[in-house]
Amino acid sequence: MDVDVAVVGAGPAGSTLAALLAQRGVSVALIDRDTFPRDKLCGEFLSYDALPILDLLGVTPAIDEQQSPHITQCRVVSRHRTYSFDFPHAARGVSRLFLDDLLFRAAVGAGAMPVAGATATELGPGRIGTSSGEVRARVVVGAWGRWGRFDTQLQRGFVSDRSHRNFGFKRHYRGTSHGDTIELYSFRRGYLGVAAIEGGLTNICGLVHASRIQHLKGRWDAFIDTIRGEEPTLEALYAHAEPAQEQFLSSEPVIFRARSAVEGGIFMVGDASGVIDPLTGNGMAMAIQSALVAAPFILDALAGRDTAAAYRQRHRDFFANRIRWSRRVAFLLSRPALLDAALTAVRGRAAGDLLLRRTRADRDAIARLADSWARTRNA
Repeated sequence: MDVDVAVVGAGPAGSTLAALLAQRGVSVALIDRDTFPRDKLCGEFLSYDALPILDLLGVTPAIDEQQSPHITQCRVVSRHRTYSFDFPHAARGVSRLFLDDLLFRAAVGAGAMPVAGATATELGPGRIGTSSGEVRARVVVGAWGRWGRFDTQLQRGFVSDRSHRNFGFKRHYRGTSHGDTIELYSFRRGYLGVAAIEGGLTNICGLVHASRIQHLKGRWDAFIDTIRGEEPTLEALYAHAEPAQEQFLSSEPVIFRARSAVEGGIFMVGDASGVIDPLTGNGMAMAIQSALVAAPFILDALAGRDTAAAYRQRHRDFFANRIRWSRRVAFLLSRPALLDAALTAVRGRAAGDLLLRRTRADRDAIARLADSWARTRNA
């Protein structure tokens, strides 16, 4: 297959980028080892600052048809206190099983060529070897998520980091309705996010430092029992939760270290370009936004211009402060006693407003960026 752009990874970032470029008449191969629909580890909270881009792609009505919950409030739960604040716009609770399939179909509907169920095995200048054949492309985009085999091949600095490794876990439940509120719970060296998704289900998703689970060898039930014993708030949470999935879904290592948005001439989007702490609820939004940020630079690259340095800078300007602030908040949230003490001083909306300003984009600014893309597309 010969194309203008090959995108490796068809999650929210890869599929959004493929759809945006295909709408411009760019030939795009969208490569993913999975077939769709398929599940993914995620907090499944779609922040309001991503929604203008979904409007641009025309997929919002499908989310509405699924009756995906509108989430309007966040509640931070510590051992003895809670702190709640409202969002300026409603977010959505959407499972990755549904959203990724929706965005993948939107990309294919726009003209992207699917290479699904094909593992990318080789990466070279202008080419990708897959289990179903070779794809040659003028521009290659990495959208393979937080951790992929090509990160090692590209000798990315974060791969060898052992001290900042965390693991994620999630499971869907019944009987623990959270309606229009997402909740954050603290435990030692980790935290949980709890949010409603479509189908009347609740997603409980957590992140924990590797040091806490090394001896458990993937036995997530045993770990949940441990933190339930440590934190009465978690015991109360899980006491009424009936699993809606047989098994936990867990992640490859999540490493919170800086990443370059271009490596070896490959444009990176989504988690491959930078990972924000899940506690912010901005991971999916950042992935979708990174596609919109990258798209004009890829068009320029196809026109023969060297845009790598400009894209790195634009990506840094757009996302770096969010990622730094998320680490500060994660430090607090993963230390229950410290969080409890901090919440004694919190009054009113100020703390919530600060968190939102520092960890996500302005929705109106994203809407203007999406409108600008639409206008140039139609020009």
